[in-house]
Amino acid sequence: MFSVAPRFTNITGNVNVYANGVNTITLACVTDSSNPASLITWYIDGKRVANSQATNHTVGEYGGRVTSQILLFVPSRAMVGQFVECKASNDAIVNIVASSSVRLNLRCR
Repeated sequence: MFSVAPRFTNITGNVNVYANGVNTITLACVTDSSNPASLITWYIDGKRVANSQATNHTVGEYGGRVTSQILLFVPSRAMVGQFVECKASNDAIVNIVASSSVRLNLRCR
């Protein structure tokens, strides 16, 4: 088996919500196939975010694993226009990090 770094990530979910201190944003990060499986790290406005959601692994191309993880958070008004970023890397090839980001389009009163 050979080592392969993740080449890309993709973030899906609704970033257009009303920031009222109650509504939750749910974002999913999915990597392409890597070996070993990728480690996913989340950032909001450049700051690492602790995430208690489980990481899922499914069979990927060439004997690798596709990794996915959900991020749940309640946005505040201070987060308007900030970016949420998902970074993926693995232990075998530490110098390669795949990432993607989305901008929060929050509505406030």
